[in-house]
Amino acid sequence: VTYTNWWIRSPLLSLIAPGLGFGILMVMGTHFALAGSFSWASFFGALVPTFLVSDLLLLNQFPDVEADKSIGRRHYPITIGRVKSSYIYSTFLVLAYVSVIVGVILKVLPAWSLLSLLTAFLAVQVISKVSKVADDIPNLIPLMGMNVILNLATPLLLAVGLFIN
Repeated sequence: VTYTNWWIRSPLLSLIAPGLGFGILMVMGTHFALAGSFSWASFFGALVPTFLVSDLLLLNQFPDVEADKSIGRRHYPITIGRVKSSYIYSTFLVLAYVSVIVGVILKVLPAWSLLSLLTAFLAVQVISKVSKVADDIPNLIPLMGMNVILNLATPLLLAVGLFIN
């Protein structure tokens, strides 16, 4: 209710709302429902889908700038442009991996969580190209597909790492 009425008019809220819903709230909420408490492990684990899902929506907004603008939406690709938004995209993608690394360094995530870094080779490819093709939608579409793979494979590998431990 709040997303479609108010949040779509704020670039920052449009960016973080999907990630919070599918990351922090869903992962930590599930952990709390099952364990009866919160944990740092669930927090660091939740950061991965938080950043990735926000990124998924952000990149998917690139082709829709004109249509979204015509109905009053205000997200970053509209307000600061696609190229500058691609830098936010790249930062969030890097932060997804940094979350795992920091979680392992702090010993709140097991070392097997680093399995999620196996998708980093794909992330590097996307990051290296996204700002170059941000305004070229036909050439952006393959990167959008790679982004979906990152959104599915990275949390899956993180889950495998958590279960192995």
